[in-house]
Amino acid sequence: MEIVNRVTRMSAIAAKVLAADVKIGLVSTMGVIHPGHLSLIQTARQMTDLVVVSIFVNRLQFLTEEEYRQYPRDLTKDIDILRHENVDYIFAPLEEEMYPADFSTYITVENFGQKLPGMHQSAFFKGMTTSVIKMLHIVNPSFIFFGQKDGLQGAILRKMIRDLNFSTEVVVTPVVRDSSGLAYAARNYFLTDSQKIAASVIYRSLRVAENAVATGEVHSKKILAEIAQIVESEPQAKLEYAVIADPETLEPVKKIQGSALVGVGAMIGNTSLNDSMLVELPAK
Repeated sequence: MEIVNRVTRMSAIAAKVLAADVKIGLVSTMGVIHPGHLSLIQTARQMTDLVVVSIFVNRLQFLTEEEYRQYPRDLTKDIDILRHENVDYIFAPLEEEMYPADFSTYITVENFGQKLPGMHQSAFFKGMTTSVIKMLHIVNPSFIFFGQKDGLQGAILRKMIRDLNFSTEVVVTPVVRDSSGLAYAARNYFLTDSQKIAASVIYRSLRVAENAVATGEVHSKKILAEIAQIVESEPQAKLEYAVIADPETLEPVKKIQGSALVGVGAMIGNTSLNDSMLVELPAK
């Protein structure tokens, strides 16, 4: 395993292996490596010849400077974990490598998912797409891997990749959860033990939606009301959004036909968490 800090070095490595017809898999992270990341790495290992894990705390994805400063960072610990995961390269660029002082170019997916509540955090999504497109350009992977927890982000990335004619395929894998159903996420670091228990209400609300659809409920309005009722039953949780959308277009779905993406965001204390699930009507 090699740790790479320079963009030019990572680009050179990618160019060399691609010339040998090697398929690269990229797992893009902001560090705080957890079981969800490890599951992505295992999938990447199965699907590709060479696995790159990027660790970059992307300033552009934070809504406030305070949130960015408080984000946990322990590169040494992350590297120690990844040494046991058969990772070929860790790409951990410095901020000045990714965003030089005169940086002024950003990627925005216009008018995509904007009809969905909770998608108003345009600064977050612009930061996410800008960082990912740079990673794709530097690493040039055949596949980039994300968990279903971030299903809304995955849909935006697929749209961006189609529009910009990148050949990379977005692979979305099942969510890895703890015993309570809470999806593993770096932001869980901020939760107290009590809040972690409370945060499992997000998954419970998704399960309610899944069960409703499995038993034939098709009306989104009714399902969303049930989600809100479940989340609001937890005193430590405040619902930020609940959406049901087409998985590819992110257009809101009033009546489910086939499959749909259910996304839920909630504040647990001062921490914003999100989760999502694909649901599908039973075959007739």
